[in-house]
Amino acid sequence: MKIEYIDNNTILIRLPNPMKILSTVYIVSSNGYVENIVFRFVSKDFYVENLVDYYKSIAREISIENAVIFITATSIENFIHTRIDEIDTDIFMTIGLEPAVCIETKVFKPITISTINIAVVIRQPLTDNAMVDLLRTITEAKCLASSDIMLRCRTRSSGTVTDAIAVLKPLDIGEEILFAGMATTIGNTIARAVHRAIVSKALDRKNMFSYLTGLSEEEFLDLFRELYRYMPIPNISDEKAIEIVKMLLHKILSDPNTWSFIVAARELDLHGLVGTIPNISLEEFARDSPRIIADEIIGMALAMYIAGIKGLFSMYWVERLKEKNILSHNVLGVFEDDVISALLGSLYTLLYEYIQGGTIDV
Repeated sequence: MKIEYIDNNTILIRLPNPMKILSTVYIVSSNGYVENIVFRFVSKDFYVENLVDYYKSIAREISIENAVIFITATSIENFIHTRIDEIDTDIFMTIGLEPAVCIETKVFKPITISTINIAVVIRQPLTDNAMVDLLRTITEAKCLASSDIMLRCRTRSSGTVTDAIAVLKPLDIGEEILFAGMATTIGNTIARAVHRAIVSKALDRKNMFSYLTGLSEEEFLDLFRELYRYMPIPNISDEKAIEIVKMLLHKILSDPNTWSFIVAARELDLHGLVGTIPNISLEEFARDSPRIIADEIIGMALAMYIAGIKGLFSMYWVERLKEKNILSHNVLGVFEDDVISALLGSLYTLLYEYIQGGTIDV
């Protein structure tokens, strides 16, 4: 098996033998089998009227026949090859984690780009139904990983808009194995590899902050800037304040306990939005029912943890500004907006103490 980087936008995997394939993407083949796998990297605004013609043009461009072609808007650096010797399997993936898709998302039109692409080349005697079973298992692993990282969508996400999966096995291998589900050695081994790859890609601090709060770190700092302009500290410019707050934010996000509060808030929002918090309907939850006070308790606990009683009082102040629409994070989830208030208030307290010559280690 040979992996070739044709150019900055194209990776070609030449397969050593003709392969039988089960795929969710169109196959460029005159005989039903494939000898090549292609990953083509395109811009985020990519669009063509006829995707089949585009696939065929790629095959002509690199002078190949009988290929499965994946298209992705992520960068070429996000291509992953995983070799699993114990089951004689190679997994090729591109992992880009946007735009996310979920049941509550409106249909995207046009649907063109596959973002999480997974091609599994397995040299095992799978029957046709076992290949279907394995494709199902890979899909389940991808969905579980997307849920576990809380990939940002209105409700729990199963992946990105047009993810694509292919399972390939050599034509000259027989058909003996009937199943490849999550509880089989083959299915579980491949599922764990796929799950691990997606989760590892997501475990970047900036990614996780965005998934869990609905704000990028830059957007959060812009929100803090709004707060600071409303109540500046004498002789400290906006720029200097934000510079210090960046350091303070990095410090508090280095603490797994801070993340635990944030994860809990997002998880509860995800449950509330689909009606799986007992004794409250999703409609009542969406109205930010006064019967729900756990959101404030989580925010209060986080503020106290980060900055003590001063942080708690600062959170109350931020909450009042939010209610008056002076700050704009009231559009976030029921639990998320309280966590953001806690972070803003705590950081304002820590900023003030730092400027006053406190002993905060940043």
